[in-house]
Amino acid sequence: MNVAGRAIAAAALAGLIGAAWVALFYAWHPAIVVEFDRDLPRTVSGIHPPERDRASGLTFAWTAGDALIRLPGLDRRVSWTLDLRVRGARPSPPDNPYLTIIVDGVNTDRIQTTPDFSDVRVTIPARPDRRGVLIDLNSSDTFVPGPSDPRPLGVMLDRVVLAPDGIVLVPDSALEATALASAAMGAAIALVGVTAGSAIGGAVLLSAGIAAVMARGFAPFGSYPATMLHVSAWIAFALAALSLLVTRGRRGRGLRNTAKFAAIFSASALLLKLAVLLHPNMPIGDAMFHAHRFQNVLAGHFYFTSIAPGGYAFPYAPGLYVFAAAFASLVHRGAADAALLRIVTTSVDCAFGLLLYWVVVRNGENRLAGAIAVAIYHLTPLTFAVLTVGNLTNAFAQSVAMAALAVMATPALSGKPMRLTVLLTAVLAAAFISHTSTVAILFVACSCTSLLFFVFGGRALRSAAWAIAIATVAAAVISVVLYYGWFMDTYRAEFARIGHETLTAAPAPGGRTIGDRLRGVPYGLGINFGIPVLLCALLGAVELWRRHRNVPADGSATTDRLALTLAGGAASCAAFLVLGILTPVDMRYYLAALPVLAIAAGFGAAWAWDEGWQGHRGLSRVAAAVLLAGAISNGFQFWWRVLG
Repeated sequence: MNVAGRAIAAAALAGLIGAAWVALFYAWHPAIVVEFDRDLPRTVSGIHPPERDRASGLTFAWTAGDALIRLPGLDRRVSWTLDLRVRGARPSPPDNPYLTIIVDGVNTDRIQTTPDFSDVRVTIPARPDRRGVLIDLNSSDTFVPGPSDPRPLGVMLDRVVLAPDGIVLVPDSALEATALASAAMGAAIALVGVTAGSAIGGAVLLSAGIAAVMARGFAPFGSYPATMLHVSAWIAFALAALSLLVTRGRRGRGLRNTAKFAAIFSASALLLKLAVLLHPNMPIGDAMFHAHRFQNVLAGHFYFTSIAPGGYAFPYAPGLYVFAAAFASLVHRGAADAALLRIVTTSVDCAFGLLLYWVVVRNGENRLAGAIAVAIYHLTPLTFAVLTVGNLTNAFAQSVAMAALAVMATPALSGKPMRLTVLLTAVLAAAFISHTSTVAILFVACSCTSLLFFVFGGRALRSAAWAIAIATVAAAVISVVLYYGWFMDTYRAEFARIGHETLTAAPAPGGRTIGDRLRGVPYGLGINFGIPVLLCALLGAVELWRRHRNVPADGSATTDRLALTLAGGAASCAAFLVLGILTPVDMRYYLAALPVLAIAAGFGAAWAWDEGWQGHRGLSRVAAAVLLAGAISNGFQFWWRVLG
């Protein structure tokens, strides 16, 4: 079967299976649950933003006079049950308002609320002749808390659950979007040039992921299905186009299987990450903060500070916003800016993540290690966590920092110090003007790498060592002149405060002392990276060190360059780990360590699979499979838990 035939077959099968998956997942868990622990979707209106009671940890939200829940496409062939946990919250029982539940314009029930929470259950009758429902929670009266809070408040809601009394069908829009999105990705995977079985298998697995997110919560309703269809189509087009361009650039020679895997895995990871980040149940986190900053940059305001945990002021570099400005015309100003920044940041992260494969292959032809490194990078919990909580500028800067790592490690620039200096200066300057943490950590990493090249790299890396040193200093000067030099008063105030807190052993934000911070390191490593990734990285570090010890004294072996670059990055992260223990300053060295750990873990898993312990190759392969399965499990569990 030719490529076009495989693409058509994969698209058809993926579309059918995607439709089956979403129908199955939706019928399995069709209940819609609102716990008011996150932002509400656009299909819900008339309910004020969720709040949290600090004493009890209870999350709740106040309604206005009318709270509306719109669910277009809801299957009405069976009846549904609406469960509310509601409270009037007036001290005197007679003063508590009546709550009228109106379904499709018809009064269904009317109850008087109480000072404390009570459970209300209402049956929404079946209407086989129509799809969709409009639920109106009408409060008989509202009150305004005071001048500082002018909101009209009706009743307090702790929980809303809408569940069917039988098996229901997924809304048509979600069914169609899942089928078409799965078909597009199935065709793109086949066009990359994998075998028919691999294309169909990959499309089936990916369609299951798409369907699982599409069937969850409020996703089947509103504009989310159309959004995900557009996102899937663009990612599929980019994957197929990239494969075609690379193949033509290689004069018709197709990509290696490991390269195909890295490209397909990256595209699939991008799609699933965006499926979660754009989901109606996804908390907005700090994304709206970045949207406001983005709007400031579009208005011509580039110089501003922000507040870190603990109240530390620091310059908030605008690199992400300047880059995203090229796409600003694609959306209307407002909440859509948060979605745009999430899409841009995640796309850049996945694109630069592919550099891990390229840099490993160019340093020793270990293609399996490169492919595994890309997969581990995307599966590591911290990779996605930084996007979900909304640290978008830091994620963007770290993605650019990976490009700097690739430039320093590539043998293609050996003997070309001028090209290395110019290219690295540009990449470093872009990273420096994107986040403050990246300035500190990447500057030290490049300095350490330059020193290691000079001391251990022999004559072959001597010119590269000087090029890296010059580029690092030049990029730092550029970033200071363009941005950081405008905040000298801020630096003086914050360094004085940090120095005082360090000398007095003041606790970090949240009351954490030096001992607490030290004891928290193992937990941080485990939660951010996962034990399987750390074990693979340990094996990889040993393998990289062994190869480094075996290179010629003149440093001519290409693996030496990569090992020294990784060592420079690891030394920088270790230094900031110590700094984070001894002082209250946290420079997010965990995030900066991601590419180093991913490459080391790739080498470790590849070594265990290809070579392993002498006389125990079978056992080594089992160990590699178990560790990789653990990494996959950790990654997907975190991905799934994000939506609550």
